[in-house]
Amino acid sequence: MVSSSPPKSAPKGAPLSPDRIKAALREAAAQLDAGDLKGAGKLLNDIRRTAPNHPDALHLSGLVALRAQNPALAEKFIRLAVAQAPSHAFMQVNLANALRRQGKIDEALATFAKAASLDPAFPGIYLNRGILFSELGRKDEARADFEEAIKRAPGEPGGYAQLAQHHLRAGDFHAMAEAYKRGLEALPGHAHFLAGLATAYERLSDLEAAKPLADQALAALPHTPMALKVWASVTRRLGGFEEVKDRLEKVAIGKFPPHAARLIHAELAQAYDRLGDTQNAYSHFARQNEMAKQQAAAQGIDKANYMAQVTGLTEAFQTGLGKNWPETGKVTEGHANAPVFLVGFPRSGTTLLDQILDAHPDVQVIEERPALLAVRDAVAALPGGYPGALEKLDEAGLEDLRARYWAALRQEGAELETKTVINKLPLNIIHAGLIHRVFPEAKFILALRHPLDSVLSCFMQDFEVNASMAHFLDIGDAARLYEAVMGLWQLYEGRFALDTVSIKYEELIGDVEGAVRPVLAHLGLAWNPAQLEHVAHAKARGTIRTPSYAQVTEPIYQRAAARYERYSAYLEPAERRLAPFVAAFGYS
Repeated sequence: MVSSSPPKSAPKGAPLSPDRIKAALREAAAQLDAGDLKGAGKLLNDIRRTAPNHPDALHLSGLVALRAQNPALAEKFIRLAVAQAPSHAFMQVNLANALRRQGKIDEALATFAKAASLDPAFPGIYLNRGILFSELGRKDEARADFEEAIKRAPGEPGGYAQLAQHHLRAGDFHAMAEAYKRGLEALPGHAHFLAGLATAYERLSDLEAAKPLADQALAALPHTPMALKVWASVTRRLGGFEEVKDRLEKVAIGKFPPHAARLIHAELAQAYDRLGDTQNAYSHFARQNEMAKQQAAAQGIDKANYMAQVTGLTEAFQTGLGKNWPETGKVTEGHANAPVFLVGFPRSGTTLLDQILDAHPDVQVIEERPALLAVRDAVAALPGGYPGALEKLDEAGLEDLRARYWAALRQEGAELETKTVINKLPLNIIHAGLIHRVFPEAKFILALRHPLDSVLSCFMQDFEVNASMAHFLDIGDAARLYEAVMGLWQLYEGRFALDTVSIKYEELIGDVEGAVRPVLAHLGLAWNPAQLEHVAHAKARGTIRTPSYAQVTEPIYQRAAARYERYSAYLEPAERRLAPFVAAFGYS
């Protein structure tokens, strides 16, 4: 690895000749491209002993540091390189990337602008700045930069790939597919674009379109995780469980990095589960989650942060917060209905219910968007913080918070004047106290499922890991989170007169209309026959962001009900902890 600073003393040993420096730079660049950071760093250290101010050696040293997850050191080296070669736009771009990785956003944007002033035709400016804009949620600017990168270099893959990934992050899988189609028009047969287009079609549940693309991608990239993953997902969803098992068991998973190995274990686990091989399924689910734990550790994700939030809320409301809050409130004028929240523990059927409700012509479900966080963060900024500041809010403060919520929903495309808008984010359940304080008239739809099935399904699901989802990498941790979250919900129910209707997953999959009618009645709506066409609606919607997208775009099935019975040998860490909730929610 590169040393932490360029040497200031006289070089030791025989100096390198100019020709040897050129050759060493080429070799170091090749090793960097191959991922050999240690080898590249050693060569660059040798060069800098002879030529401590060589701009290319300093710049490459910065790139090695950036790849090694040390953006502060990268910034140091690249600034030294820029001092020697101030007119090189590509160095400015990589300096901006080092700044971006440290959260120095204003400096990064200014540095990108400097690069553009030096060489406005350089496509790397727009490619990398677009990534920053995408991370910042500045969608229009990100899209414009990726389009500019394509315009500047139509024969290069980067612009198409980043535009497609931008649409993937936004949940717009139709636009993702179009970006990959454009890439294939410019670069016919590009294997990664074939895999990407197959992935977009798989997310849209157009499996017939996805399958030949996935087959072509796998033929071209037989050992590449991306191609293996999409081929396995499509083939499994088309019923090829044995084919997936046979192919993936031959993959040298141990040679993959954790994020890639996780994908293969996840597909094997699902295939074995569908084949009824519980032992092998559980083994691969456990290895999937072990890989995810390694990723979480590398990214500094600490599940204790989320549990502390839940326990902090529990302690605050247990010690009296909210005892004197009024039980009436008002809806901001101009909105069709009171705010509605679809909540529950993850993997309790919320996505299926979401699709059925959204199929109603008078309903709009806003799916998995952080609209409520605008309210929570505003409270957190007040004296007393969150949740303490809720106690002293006056009517003006409440009106401000209501306005923030409605504005956040509008930003997500909510049609507040004409639709019953349902905010579906299951773990908003921990903020039911906040919701009740700001909107005492709010309606809750509580999705329930047998607690053991919920916890098992969370363990089986290959979530993108964050501080809350990290609990699902272990059965015991998942059960502890269920106990904390649903215990907090019970505390809220005991403290406040929450306007709630419950629906059980097991009843929903047994009789859709019978289970959903009471929910609609709670919202002042009548059953609509279009809701029985929820599968077609889900496919047409094209923006299902949750991991349940594959399940809700096929006809309702019974195989996930009481699945905990098949996996009972592995659920001992959860059974005793969840027993009170099994009884409380009527599953005894």
